[in-house]
Amino acid sequence: MSALIFTVKASVSRVIDCKKLTPDYLQGKSIAAISSIALGSQTVADVFDVQGDDATTLVFKNTTPQLHYIGYRMKTGSITIEGDVGDFTGAEMQGGVLICKGNTGKRTGDTMRRGLLLIEGNTGDYCASNMRAGTLGLLGSTGAYLGYGMQRGTLLLSQNPAEQATWLDCGLHTLPFLNMLYQSFQILDTKFTQLSNRRVRRWMGDVSGLGKAEILVLQT
Repeated sequence: MSALIFTVKASVSRVIDCKKLTPDYLQGKSIAAISSIALGSQTVADVFDVQGDDATTLVFKNTTPQLHYIGYRMKTGSITIEGDVGDFTGAEMQGGVLICKGNTGKRTGDTMRRGLLLIEGNTGDYCASNMRAGTLGLLGSTGAYLGYGMQRGTLLLSQNPAEQATWLDCGLHTLPFLNMLYQSFQILDTKFTQLSNRRVRRWMGDVSGLGKAEILVLQT
């Protein structure tokens, strides 16, 4: 079996709602059935060439920031995005692994409940907004309002974010448990496999809510 690959056919001029393109929704469907799925006013066939037969593993190629809601409410399987995408990437994730090798737009990981979301590029404003659980890693830069309304979960960052008024700086820590997290990355095709530093600056918040989430910023 081979991964189910969605390759954008040409330049996309309008926003594409990709909520239905998850392993959970696509399992058991033929290529013909998948190609006929409506994505707003268009179908999958209008936007993507589709190949492969393993709906538990999705790959998006030749992507564009016009693709929104990739990984929405996914529960199982994996999604790899080989390029930049739009808003609400990984929104309301409930499980599985989503890897983006480019940049994402606003509200990445919004209301995420569990799972692993790894972004190798930059992300837009309100990353991890209202996040409830899970792990979100980011190698690039963040936008404004990071972790706004975040209740629980972990943000792992390689770059210092802008200071957030509702997050408390808890100082520098060496966290041995990160070894287990890094070990889980080793089976994935991502730059996150290169991480090894256990020294972090830890922030707790969002104190305007539960205040039980954490931001870990890797120290060099």
